[in-house]
Amino acid sequence: MMLLISSVSLYQAATLSLGPEDSIQAAIAIASPGDVIEVEGGTHYEHIKVYKPLVLRGLGMPVLDATASGSAIVLRADGVTIEGFRIINAGSWPRVDSTAAGIVVLSDGNRIAGNDVSNNFNGVLILGSNSTIVENRVARNLGFGIRLDGANNTLRENRLVENGQNAYDDGANLWEGNYYSDFNASEKECRDEEGDEICSPSHAVPGGKSMDLRPLTEL
Repeated sequence: MMLLISSVSLYQAATLSLGPEDSIQAAIAIASPGDVIEVEGGTHYEHIKVYKPLVLRGLGMPVLDATASGSAIVLRADGVTIEGFRIINAGSWPRVDSTAAGIVVLSDGNRIAGNDVSNNFNGVLILGSNSTIVENRVARNLGFGIRLDGANNTLRENRLVENGQNAYDDGANLWEGNYYSDFNASEKECRDEEGDEICSPSHAVPGGKSMDLRPLTEL
């Protein structure tokens, strides 16, 4: 594996640059806490486990393909950032694994931003707290688009489109400005009364008492 490592000092994180043929998991193994791993293009057939605080950043939306044999990314450390990836084929075949997902979060204080998590069994499963999930496209996953079993997470400006169930939240989390294809369907209650692309009324997220007070009318 060839890595370009830059910005190294005693007090500054390193940036590890990966090409399409490089292993993301191998880069995680050699990275130090706080490092940035940048992945350029291509398709990576991997199952990523992140067990230290790192930034994983896709450049040009590289594809992470879990090949229907488990979850694509599992976050076990606090303070991880995942951004800019297209994540597909997480799950299992022919056996059904309802716990498999494009991204599984088992830790706290993470950031998941700007990803396309589509065509998996589940999209994003959050079992931790205090994470931020923002500006992701989560589409056509067979089970849940986004499911939360933790509390104090923030979800903003995500697009949940044609999942088996777009959203489920049995905790107390902040949902704001997300798009739900099922809520925006013509037979539903969403109306743009102010002409600001925000639905009226608010959207009750299934599973508990969480509400999206500003659900979007448009993709």
